[in-house]
Amino acid sequence: MPVEPWQPTKSRYAVDAEGRIGRIVDRYEGSIYLRPPGGGREWTAEPETLRQPTADEMAKVRVFTTPVPAVES
Repeated sequence: MPVEPWQPTKSRYAVDAEGRIGRIVDRYEGSIYLRPPGGGREWTAEPETLRQPTADEMAKVRVFTTPVPAVES
């Protein structure tokens, strides 16, 4: 079964031309809207400037998106 090439689609993570990692939250009028892992302000990027994150970049994403249990004192 052939593997389809990576596409910047909603809910996937992508890396922009500046090296910022974000989750794709929307696509509007030729721009892609991304939000940083763990939340924050959205930014836009052109679809052709985005690429698939590497395994190391996805490991960084997991650091920001993995819940940490509360410690009771």
